[in-house]
Amino acid sequence: MQAIKLADEFLPDKKLIVYTEGQRHPRENAYATEKGMFENGALAILIDEGSASASEILAGAIQDNDRGTIIGRRSFGKGLVQEQLDLSDGSAVRLTIARYHTPTGRCIQKPYKDGLEQYYNESYQRYLDGEMTNADSVKLDKSLKYKTPKGKTVYGGGGIMPDVYVSLEKMTAIRIIVH
Repeated sequence: MQAIKLADEFLPDKKLIVYTEGQRHPRENAYATEKGMFENGALAILIDEGSASASEILAGAIQDNDRGTIIGRRSFGKGLVQEQLDLSDGSAVRLTIARYHTPTGRCIQKPYKDGLEQYYNESYQRYLDGEMTNADSVKLDKSLKYKTPKGKTVYGGGGIMPDVYVSLEKMTAIRIIVH
């Protein structure tokens, strides 16, 4: 997987990048290998509600290993491991067999507890609740606190919560300046 290969470039040998685990799928760990191309030096990663899956694996690995700073807003929360089963008629079925977890144990996948429609509309609801424009409106599940090796508190509940919050308005201004 490309996200693991990319994270490997930033993390020292034997650091946990991500693990998968499912009800009938035993835990599988992915570790960094020998000397990556950028294991030292300042590192910042920008995320927002459109960041999903591979970008969340990378951001979670960097954050949980205290390797860099995550900047922006909470990511989407897509962290499912799927296995494709090819059928004899040429079609296929994809089965969810596990979930991705960051090194501290946070599940990247946001819950489906309120149904599929609510799952897909959750980012819009975060906008309506003010989470995109005001850091004080961000809802954190205080029961899902985790600690990084250097003692930084990170939160679970689906997606990656940044270390530094940037509102939608400021992020748009940053994008305009960069382009």
